[in-house]
Amino acid sequence: MESEVTMMPSTKVIEKLNPAIHALRNGSDEPLSYFITYLTPAMIEEARTQLKETDESRTKGLEELKQLIKKESKLVTPTDESFLLAFLRARKFNAKKAFKLLQNYWRFRKEHKNIYDHSDSTSVKQLILKPMMGALTYRDKSGCVVLLFKVGGKQIWRNNVWSLNIYCMWDPDVDVYEQVFRAVTAVLVHSIQFPATQVCGYRIIFDLRGLTWTQLKMCTPSNMLLMIRSTQFCFPARYKGVHIISENKLFNLVWAVAHPLLTSKLKKRIMFHGTDLAPLSEYIDPSILPVEFGGQADPFENTKWSEVLDECTHQVLDQLMYGYKD
Repeated sequence: MESEVTMMPSTKVIEKLNPAIHALRNGSDEPLSYFITYLTPAMIEEARTQLKETDESRTKGLEELKQLIKKESKLVTPTDESFLLAFLRARKFNAKKAFKLLQNYWRFRKEHKNIYDHSDSTSVKQLILKPMMGALTYRDKSGCVVLLFKVGGKQIWRNNVWSLNIYCMWDPDVDVYEQVFRAVTAVLVHSIQFPATQVCGYRIIFDLRGLTWTQLKMCTPSNMLLMIRSTQFCFPARYKGVHIISENKLFNLVWAVAHPLLTSKLKKRIMFHGTDLAPLSEYIDPSILPVEFGGQADPFENTKWSEVLDECTHQVLDQLMYGYKD
């Protein structure tokens, strides 16, 4: 069943946070904004060569996907072009595979109503406002959205040196796993709306500095399976690289459980950096990389994203009206 509701971000939010993003249309070497609303010539070429996207395949794919949706009488889903293209691009314009991914997307939400059917957007926003997760304002050298997850200790910039505070940035007793899951979902749902994200994908940095048993106790096999299943098989994303920083013996316990659950393609794109941050600059321009990751930009923080966070959480709540209906 179709529902013609657009899922694109508001122009007001985009323009307020980055009024000059369209100045990058002219082939500038400047980093591309997270909020870029168009595909550059390089992105169009990547879509053509890697995703099999052409005017013809796009028109055909959208038509076929909408027909498959119409036949699924119990499914209520947005059918605006932006939303459906995310699934088609994720499956290289194979409409049947894109439809399977769309089914997985909504079935997962129905199976886990305890996570998604939750109206408390304030707690999610407060969690994202902590500098423990979010996206950089600019994209990496290939156009990927750069997602950061600081799951270890609280890092403090003092006397030109990063040090770890005695308390943890993620305290599972305060921010329970379900809240973290909702926050991750909110960030992903917001970022995948942009065509550049659908084509170029994501680059993810996991910062494990200060990881303790406090966080590890929440990384149960069932919780990890939940997160991995939702992001790999139930979300229309392309993951171009995953960078693990300061992995330790505690992480090895998590990795032993998570590794068998990952696809072979994703396994090849995971890089372990230890304490050497220099290789990150091969993928992310140092000018946009926060100083705690060896870059030249200011320390990562989310406070200036307040309006975006409102939009993120509201979009997740808006999706509660969709899905499989009994």
